[in-house]
Amino acid sequence: MISFIMPAKNVSCYVSDAVDVLLKADFQDLELIAIEDHSTDDTLAILRAIEKKDARIKVFENIGNGKILALNYGYSLASGDIIKCIDADDVLSTTFFDYLDDFASYDASCHGYYITKDNLKVIGQCSLNRTFFNESFEYCLKNLISLPRWVWTFKKHIGNMIFPMPENLPFEDVWFSLIIKKYARKIFYVNKKLYYYRQHSNQVYGGILNFDKEIITFRAKRMLKFIDVVEKEQTKRLISRIKNEDFFDDIRCFYRLLAGEKLKLWDIIISDIPVQLKLKLLVYRKFSFFAPWIIRLKWLLYRAR
Repeated sequence: MISFIMPAKNVSCYVSDAVDVLLKADFQDLELIAIEDHSTDDTLAILRAIEKKDARIKVFENIGNGKILALNYGYSLASGDIIKCIDADDVLSTTFFDYLDDFASYDASCHGYYITKDNLKVIGQCSLNRTFFNESFEYCLKNLISLPRWVWTFKKHIGNMIFPMPENLPFEDVWFSLIIKKYARKIFYVNKKLYYYRQHSNQVYGGILNFDKEIITFRAKRMLKFIDVVEKEQTKRLISRIKNEDFFDDIRCFYRLLAGEKLKLWDIIISDIPVQLKLKLLVYRKFSFFAPWIIRLKWLLYRAR
């Protein structure tokens, strides 16, 4: 049995697409746990209508606020041996179900994804960051290297390490990836695109091609909060083996500079961080108009392989 956990907030235009793929798949032993997060549109009504038509759909209203608590609540209700968390404004590929035997054989699995417009027209395709697989857990933790949360499929014993997430965690992607990196003995990588990541104006993250200063500083501040939460987490699921007090100094300095209202070139030059982080600062804050084109170039190179 596979449990899909789907937080949903103000996605009345998209949620039917997300659910229909699961219901039309030639696989019956699944459940979709949709956690409605206090929407101000018709999201809850749409989900309730779908729930009445198919017993595999289970709709609950978030007992708290926000995606972290919605995911925690959803996981507490999941009964599947295999878990996958999806977003209500995206679409899972039907070919996902072709790999169920592999998902059942590994602690965790992941896959590539498409980037689409609002109408699901594909504008790019992403392979996963190979550094995440090739480097050690400590390296990935120190540099906060991660994959999107919805590329992961994992067994229940891995889910028990991921959940419950700290309630003050600002977002979940890095947490998911690093927990899996630390505790999964074997990770299966599907070198196929099994997910459609939809770009639209209501995305909190700002969209994969959005490098406006306001969005960049917003992301940086979230990363700084993430570091603080991880350092203070009582159960120490991530940093139990880390003794060095200055472990996060480089990446924290990077995000502090990135989050600054006024970042001068001299500030970047004299900063005590690795060269590759200085180059990222230059691109993100001084030459941000290049960043979307760099991403598009990566997409083109991937297609050419």
